[in-house]
Amino acid sequence: MKPKLLLCLFVLLSFSCYANTPPLKKDTSYTIAQARRMAKKRITITRETIKGYRPGFDNCIFTNQYTVANRLKKYPYSAAIKIMLVSYYGGGQPNQDIKIDSPFTAPIPTTHKQDKHYLGLVIKNKKLDYSTLIETKVLNRKQVEELTNIVFNYDFAGMKNYTVTGFAACFDPRNSILFFDKNGKIFDHLDICFHCNNYESTSKNLSIGANCAQKFDMLARFFIKAGVRYGADNKVPLD
Repeated sequence: MKPKLLLCLFVLLSFSCYANTPPLKKDTSYTIAQARRMAKKRITITRETIKGYRPGFDNCIFTNQYTVANRLKKYPYSAAIKIMLVSYYGGGQPNQDIKIDSPFTAPIPTTHKQDKHYLGLVIKNKKLDYSTLIETKVLNRKQVEELTNIVFNYDFAGMKNYTVTGFAACFDPRNSILFFDKNGKIFDHLDICFHCNNYESTSKNLSIGANCAQKFDMLARFFIKAGVRYGADNKVPLD
């Protein structure tokens, strides 16, 4: 009987110790390590640090890689029924649904003193508020071809397989390229700050293509040629 009694006491004692032991904290080492790996993935070396880099490699070169048919099959041009260039009061950060600029941060051009112009680009439920815009231009087929040619057929002169990660800290967009579906709703748009050479896409699937040295200048000239000067033409006073 003694061995059985000792065994029972041992079991009871072990259970009591286990019950009074605080639960172990969840092991977060994997989560932290995963976060660190994700952060490392987001850090891409800049072109300037690559062995053999030369400043001339950043220049844009025409590749003629994509035909008109190829370019128009790419997103978002393949899905757009209408493409529009617009200009608006700057001063804030756009987001997916609506961009509201902080009012009275800077004087507005005399021809656009209405309070609603301080709202900048306004898109509600994928519908464009035209009353806040300064200039608009719906692109014709020839202009769409010219725009896609700039985006897709101009690449880096050298080291094309590397990504430029050094963007300007500022982002004060005054121009956008809007893409409309068959229902007249905006399904994507590209907001551009020509002042600091930066851009942002609502879906992150849209870009200016290879961000070679002259790309923003080419896009600015395209806007001006199409009749949208505010924000793109440095001769036009800004807010």
